[in-house]
Amino acid sequence: MYYGKDGYWKKVQEYLPEDNRLTGVWRPDEYFVGIGRFGIHIDHYRVKEPKARVILFHGVGGNGRLLSLIAVPLMKQGYEVICPDLPLYGMTEYYGKVVYQDWVDCAAEIVMYYQAREIRPTFLFGLSAGGILAYQTASGLPEIQGVIATCLLDQREPLVRKSVVSSGWMAEHGLRLISKASAWLGFIKVPVKRVGNMKAIVNHEELAEVLMRDRRSSGAKVPVAFLHTLLNPHIHPEPERFSRCPVLLVHPENDRWTDASLSRIFYDRLNCSKDMKLLKGAGHFPIEKEGLMHLEQYCVEFLEECLAQRLVSNCQ
Repeated sequence: MYYGKDGYWKKVQEYLPEDNRLTGVWRPDEYFVGIGRFGIHIDHYRVKEPKARVILFHGVGGNGRLLSLIAVPLMKQGYEVICPDLPLYGMTEYYGKVVYQDWVDCAAEIVMYYQAREIRPTFLFGLSAGGILAYQTASGLPEIQGVIATCLLDQREPLVRKSVVSSGWMAEHGLRLISKASAWLGFIKVPVKRVGNMKAIVNHEELAEVLMRDRRSSGAKVPVAFLHTLLNPHIHPEPERFSRCPVLLVHPENDRWTDASLSRIFYDRLNCSKDMKLLKGAGHFPIEKEGLMHLEQYCVEFLEECLAQRLVSNCQ
């Protein structure tokens, strides 16, 4: 299946500034990449003679098509952009039980798939839970030039767990039930909006309702085993030992779901070249014009600086 007949992403476009919308020539090619038991749907934003390749990862309330809000500006700036739908979301096809490690494995395979076809400076961008996924992916691949993330949420931290769930009851009892049920009932699917605080995914009540009705994004159902493994990730190396590439944290200033202080827990431990910027006026899923303008600015500045340093290093 493709996004042509899907109405939800088109509705989301109405809430974005014009410069961030899919219009005219600023559209991706769609196709599928086979990775194991997954048919990964790809939105591929192509440009002539790209400066670099940027692979974007969504979080547990999104899909690759929703990342057009930053993919379009990066495309206009001359970057090739790849937006996969991770298993359980978007148009990606799969069979069998899906756990979070499948996301980690698929992310690495996606990078290697494109590098095998054409070697190009490659950067990773992660929105929400996609931020820590980008970190995990970069940890195992030497060719990654830099990581950009709107959040760096270490779900192993109790404070992070309690902050991301939908209610006090879920924090007190639900997470424990998920852990116990995972071994025997891991295949059972539950609405992610019953576990996570999806109402806070965007600072616009009407759009939040649209997203939560979309079964390919915030309205998706996910296996209990996926939730359990998402909340108990294997992160290696620990941030104190990470020096693979630079990291830019571009955290939304008015994030009502995951406050910037939660990302700072992991960010402050990073032992690499790093920088943190706040997206003024932006919510968790940033649709605000000022915040998106800053997001584009900070991303492009980071990409250009990393490419410049790479060029100097190659000349030495």
